[in-house]
Amino acid sequence: MKIRSTTPLQITDRFGAQAAFASLRLPDGTEAAVPAEHAAAIYVNEQPAFRVVCTPALLPQLALGRLLTEGWIASADEVEQIAVCAEGAKVQVYLRHPLPTRRAAAQEVASCCTDNIALGSPVELQPLRPVPGLALQPEWVQTLTTAMHAGLPLYRATRAVHSCFVLHKGEIVFACEDLGRHNALDKAVGCAVLAGLPLAECVLYTSGRVPLDMVRKAIRAGVPVLVSKSMPTVQSAELAAEYGLQLVCGRKFPKV
Repeated sequence: MKIRSTTPLQITDRFGAQAAFASLRLPDGTEAAVPAEHAAAIYVNEQPAFRVVCTPALLPQLALGRLLTEGWIASADEVEQIAVCAEGAKVQVYLRHPLPTRRAAAQEVASCCTDNIALGSPVELQPLRPVPGLALQPEWVQTLTTAMHAGLPLYRATRAVHSCFVLHKGEIVFACEDLGRHNALDKAVGCAVLAGLPLAECVLYTSGRVPLDMVRKAIRAGVPVLVSKSMPTVQSAELAAEYGLQLVCGRKFPKV
């Protein structure tokens, strides 16, 4: 997948970010920091595409990453504009080309990740393609496992969110958190794409499980390696092997 050094798309984010967590008194009388849920609808060329329940930050990156990893687009070059309203309830994505007419009515498909909903796609999804090869260095995995063990700020505060890192040439360049592992990965991919980072040279590290849908996301993003604290399924391991994705699972600190 080719990504230019700069992404010529316009982003208007009137929402920005809100408080990611709050201190609440729980029913058992104890106080704890708990993460905030934020619901947003993602529209593509004025058509409803996804409903996401996420942490209230990085909505443009989430939308861009979601369209790429779900196969709605093959490259950020297809996107002309992303606009987020002041309430953060609506994310409008405008492509440089029209969407084909729906062949069937939209159908809501629930995700296992929080309360996310994927609407029946009006587009012919991008086919899966083999990912490029990358010589994975053992010290890169050590860098990632150490960072994941240390935890990101929201996880350290709440112990209730997922994380995803983007590593490029041995350096962690993006670290994203969200209620769901899908959202965290999409935000990380969106950050990398907006920065013009070549995903073909990157490694993703997710804190979550690695079933088929997570492997499919990594393949569509075009990353060569997906590392996880958790284990894959039989089917996800087979899909990774079929498309050349290096799947490195069960890597918790201090393992390498």
